[in-house]
Amino acid sequence: MIRFANLISYLFHPIFMTILGVLIIFNSGIYISEIPAEYKRYILTIVFLCDILIPLTLIPALYLFKNIQHITLNERRERIIPLFFSTVCFYIGYYLVSRFAAIRVVNLFLFSGVVLLLVILLISVFWKISLHMAGLGGITGLILILSYSYVLDMTVFLSAAILISGIVGTARLALNSHSLLQIVTGYAAGLLIVFGFLMQLAL
Repeated sequence: MIRFANLISYLFHPIFMTILGVLIIFNSGIYISEIPAEYKRYILTIVFLCDILIPLTLIPALYLFKNIQHITLNERRERIIPLFFSTVCFYIGYYLVSRFAAIRVVNLFLFSGVVLLLVILLISVFWKISLHMAGLGGITGLILILSYSYVLDMTVFLSAAILISGIVGTARLALNSHSLLQIVTGYAAGLLIVFGFLMQLAL
């Protein structure tokens, strides 16, 4: 059970959620699906570099210099520096994408990710919150608002997001990484922040 829980935690690590969200947008069937392929490649490259690759390089460095005790960042205090660095990287990614392509739904989603990370950073100063569930909550919020704003049938996407969220939440509990309250709070934060920012699409 522990091995399976660890595997699930790695497969659905929060660092992959932004690029997953962008891929969902690109394959949702809305008008953005028709933008040139080079635009999509540029956006995905920037998101990969700023939201995944660069933040990941910080973890081994912090571990090497004894700033963190474990690469999984289980301790609340160990999350502060990586979260701050990731928030900066996320903002740079959002800025580069928004300057290159005026695609409202993508820009709003990326900016909501910056805000979500900032909120988690502030909460983490005092209390531990589930990053995994915040990321999945954000994906759920994205799917809900795309379905609502563009009148799309995203039942499969939504069902998958809810099912995976339940599996990941259970895995985090099995690993004793979080309490139920920390899991629920993380999921709610991600869902409400992303949904709230993207509600502008419906206005």
